[in-house]
Amino acid sequence: MPSGRRAFLTSIGAAAAGLAGCLDGGSSGSPTRTPTVTPTDTPVDDAVTLGDPVSLDGVTVTVSDLVAAHSVRYLSAPDAVDVLPTTDDQFVFVDVSVDSGASSPPRRFGLVVDDTSYDPGIEYLGPARVDAPVTGRRYSESNLQGFLGFRVPAPLDAESVAVILTSHGPERTDMRPEPDDIVARWIVPSSSAAPLRSPPPVFSATVDVPDAVPAAEPIPVTLDVTNTGDGPGVFRAAINHQGPRYGVTGIDRSLAAGESTTHETTVDYYLDADAAPGHVQFAVVGPDISEFFEAALEGGGAPAGTDTTTGVARRRSTRNW
Repeated sequence: MPSGRRAFLTSIGAAAAGLAGCLDGGSSGSPTRTPTVTPTDTPVDDAVTLGDPVSLDGVTVTVSDLVAAHSVRYLSAPDAVDVLPTTDDQFVFVDVSVDSGASSPPRRFGLVVDDTSYDPGIEYLGPARVDAPVTGRRYSESNLQGFLGFRVPAPLDAESVAVILTSHGPERTDMRPEPDDIVARWIVPSSSAAPLRSPPPVFSATVDVPDAVPAAEPIPVTLDVTNTGDGPGVFRAAINHQGPRYGVTGIDRSLAAGESTTHETTVDYYLDADAAPGHVQFAVVGPDISEFFEAALEGGGAPAGTDTTTGVARRRSTRNW
């Protein structure tokens, strides 16, 4: 297995080329953005369904693939990810696709829930690449195929949900837009909005890693997770390899309310190296967990900062959610 920062950056760059702006909802078999109907200039009074293309002054705009989530895993550094969870609210993502040749791309999108409007934008993420539950970068004038992210209450008590595009006013506003300013409206079907009405999950998690292992064996990582909340959800976590190799391993486990699970994986990239290092460093991050580990490899090179007599690994908590 290739090692080093260069190998990781090469692999993530290749993935980025295929993932930019694509929504996957946690599945590699996500639908494409190919329109199923021919776009026409559509009066705003004739709202379309999410996924249908709309032609505005000759520019085709499509809003599709709504995904609800209670956590986001995103690229926080060139070779590491972080997880942003929610408590009493939730994330809503939609995919936006606009003709690449548009000279003045639309930008004033919003999510209207009954009589309440929400701006796109998720605190902390900024322009960062998102890894889950969607993949790619946010929609912008320089990225015409990307996602819009909203943050709404959980559970969402609403009869109607729609994505709108307005023609006037500031790019961001928390006020309900005037009807005359709305130039397009995509109605979210009840089936797609149903997950928004579910109570949020609440996750508790612990990680177990041995202090030391033989240099010829992988390091086992055991993650115990329980959903103590009233609703189902996906527990998203990651292992950030911090030395001697840099890289990321994502973890996604779907749990019903009250369900527990054990996720077992290994850190073993060093097995293909010419010589095993003396220690391996990595961090496990996710809702309710953020710990740093330094595991000794018995028979490997001299581990820096590790008691070579006992081979005891160091660990420390790096964050409390």
